[in-house]
Amino acid sequence: MNLFVFKAINGAAHMNGTLDEMMILFSNYSPLLFVAAIAALYLYGVYRKDKMFRYAAIDAFAVTVMSLFLGFVIGIFYYEPRPFVTDHVNLLTPHAPDASFPSDHSLGTMSIALGINNTYRVFGTIMIILSLLVGVSRVYVGVHYPMDVLGSYLIVMGVNFIYRHLLREKIRTLYSKIEEYLLNRISRIKHEEC
Repeated sequence: MNLFVFKAINGAAHMNGTLDEMMILFSNYSPLLFVAAIAALYLYGVYRKDKMFRYAAIDAFAVTVMSLFLGFVIGIFYYEPRPFVTDHVNLLTPHAPDASFPSDHSLGTMSIALGINNTYRVFGTIMIILSLLVGVSRVYVGVHYPMDVLGSYLIVMGVNFIYRHLLREKIRTLYSKIEEYLLNRISRIKHEEC
């Protein structure tokens, strides 16, 4: 089933040059857009003096760090070769022949999307849809099997569940204390300069 779905998606490569270029760009550069979304949320929260925007960015960052760490550990103990290593595929972008499972792009983008979705559903839903497109693009360009992507999403869902129910309030409290401490230090420094 995994190979069948892979061939159905990857088999569409080289049929439309514009689609190929869009998938390559999306596959390679979309994680930068997701990281920019975290930064924009955080900076907007600072600008608006709105803690919820900053919390959404902190949530997304925390879920992403935990998911990528878990993915790294899984990659150490479980090696699944990439499609282009074991099969003849339409490889549209060069990639190292390292472990295929889990997909770091899928882990990272879905982590950010679900982290944001914990606080802002509409923006989070848009990010989830974009993350699903990232997953499809990784299969389309020939660097992941569908199960690499699906497995990554399941890992993120588990991490996000644990984060929401066990860690979110603790991390937000820690962040608030650090933020308060830093703002007080900055205020004292400014006061001493006057």
